[in-house]
Amino acid sequence: MTSSIASFIPQVKQQHLTEAPRAFAWGGRLKVTLLMERRDDRLELHCRRLMPGMELSVREGAEGYAVRMEHVLAGDSGGQSSFETGVKEQSALDRFISVGGMDAIKGKPEGYILQVGEDAIGIQSQDAAGLFYGLQTLRQLVEQHRDIPAVTIVDWPDTAIRCMNYDLRQTYSKPERLEAYLAEFARYKTNAVLIEYEDKFPFAAYPELVHPKHALSREQFERLKLAAHEHFIEIIPLQQSFGHLEYVLRHDSYKHLRETEKSIGEICPSQEESYQLITGLLEEMIASHPESRYIHLGCDEVYSLCECDACRERYEGVRERAFIAFLNRLIAFTAERGKTPIFWHDMLDKCPEEELRHLDKRSVAMIWIYNGRNIDSDVSTLTEKFRRLGIRVMGAPAVRSFDWAEHQNYPVIVNRVDNLLQWAATSEKLELDCVVATNWTGPFSLGVPYGVFETTWYPMLLHADLAWNRRSDADTFIDRFLHQFHGIRPEVGHGKLGNYRIEDYYDIIWKLTDEVKLNRDYAELIAIMRDYEVATDKSRAIHKYLYRLELFPGDAAERRSLLNNYQRNRRKRDNVRPRMQAALERYQPEDMAAHFVLSRFYLHDYLERTIYREIGMNLEE
Repeated sequence: MTSSIASFIPQVKQQHLTEAPRAFAWGGRLKVTLLMERRDDRLELHCRRLMPGMELSVREGAEGYAVRMEHVLAGDSGGQSSFETGVKEQSALDRFISVGGMDAIKGKPEGYILQVGEDAIGIQSQDAAGLFYGLQTLRQLVEQHRDIPAVTIVDWPDTAIRCMNYDLRQTYSKPERLEAYLAEFARYKTNAVLIEYEDKFPFAAYPELVHPKHALSREQFERLKLAAHEHFIEIIPLQQSFGHLEYVLRHDSYKHLRETEKSIGEICPSQEESYQLITGLLEEMIASHPESRYIHLGCDEVYSLCECDACRERYEGVRERAFIAFLNRLIAFTAERGKTPIFWHDMLDKCPEEELRHLDKRSVAMIWIYNGRNIDSDVSTLTEKFRRLGIRVMGAPAVRSFDWAEHQNYPVIVNRVDNLLQWAATSEKLELDCVVATNWTGPFSLGVPYGVFETTWYPMLLHADLAWNRRSDADTFIDRFLHQFHGIRPEVGHGKLGNYRIEDYYDIIWKLTDEVKLNRDYAELIAIMRDYEVATDKSRAIHKYLYRLELFPGDAAERRSLLNNYQRNRRKRDNVRPRMQAALERYQPEDMAAHFVLSRFYLHDYLERTIYREIGMNLEE
């Protein structure tokens, strides 16, 4: 376990315990002074949430941002403290710092210094976001220590844009949960979320593309944006613009815009109507996100690119030329509206430099590589290629992706941990300023869902840990996570289970449910998913018993062996199914939860109808 005074996520950069006669006792009446260079109502809001019932004094005009907390003593009249006076004559930060000075975070946006003494707690930053993140660190201290040890913490992020991902294409959480999860992201110092809305966006100009049941209402969408702003999170909208357009091109009215009749997800760049449709979608998406600096154009996995006669003739059969020509039009359209366009890198992975130099330099290439042991060399090669031509680069590991497993009731964590750790080292080496933890709900719109968002908190917070502090101690992460997220102290977890490592979370959390004090519902959900896998594991191999029966038709022992396995697995499946449905309804609408459950049980239901009944399997015999 880390020697830190708390199980911080993200792990703080520097902490120094200081000598003090006693710790700061949290609780009771607190007098709080909040100084701001420019007023930001969000800071006052978060101070009040962290310290309800406090006496708050707010002052503007300071240089930088600071907050001081001290106990209200008996007989205290509530007058100004020395901290509040002379705000304009001297920097509030400089007056308050007692150790190290502000030089420790100079030139480090969103950095902060937190000091705890026996009589007061103070946080200072050069910007509002930094003060907010200092409050989040204080929150973690308070939750683990009612008497907070005297300490000085100096902390700042290594990555400017630390981004999570909402993929709304398949199953997703209820809108009120999507809002609440933004607060959870911010708690762990995430400051952006990439959202692929697809048909869940409340398009006004294209109502035929809006999902009839599960699209966000305009009110829900506005509340989502408000929650993001309140928690210092930037939304980066993702509007597919080339491939992955199944939700559009499945409609008869747009079917003629496919590259080929078979390519249900790829649009033809040679048709002017394609450009008009995509820019119409982008126009509405851009207008709906006025605070967003970026818009993601997608443009990955355009499998049938340059296959139609018009494209082959117009672009001489050169796929990259066709791709860049259409992408450049979208980049220009987006940039002219004040947004920086992002695109996935993969279609230009092998692009010859003579073609790539035609790419509009107002764009950003987001490199996504989810597997393999060569993240450093692969990403470095691609980054050098794009940067040499003046194209900025962002990075994208995955907290859940295909992983050669269609059904992922929770992430394939060995792959995800390895991917995140490699990306952290590579992003430090290449000084990437944006890293996104992609969290896909399925391979594409018409597939089946991978898994449930709520089972991905473990790799998501590993990403948050590494994006803020690229040199965070991975060996202590599982202990810090269990303590911070589930309230399980390291000595309790290891005392019950012995040794475990960073990749063991999904193998152990169901064994620790009795010890879970926080976020118990997520632990229970994972336990149910594990019960499902145990229940269905042998039924996937039922063919071997059927094969034996085929070899020895009419043999009573062979039939009994098949029946024993059928009954055992059937009873386990019947037990777990309603529990899975009930658990999912905590997070998803009832019919969406039913869709997920059916995706897991459909094959077994099909075998029940077509094989088991035919050969006379039953539960009573």
